[in-house]
Amino acid sequence: MESNRKCLICGCEEIGKGRLTGYAVMVPIKGNVFNTGSETIADICTACGHILSMRVEKPEKFK
Repeated sequence: MESNRKCLICGCEEIGKGRLTGYAVMVPIKGNVFNTGSETIADICTACGHILSMRVEKPEKFK
């Protein structure tokens, strides 16, 4: 899937993946206070650093 993606800013087709570290965990707004949420993963242009998309690693925690 990543091979046909292109950066909207510079046109580069080499897209890498990154993960936010530290306390950068996405947690549900509503629901169980003990839900620890999920780490966030981003698709990043390797030429200019533009973030094409972000998603959580465990979407089932947001049901």
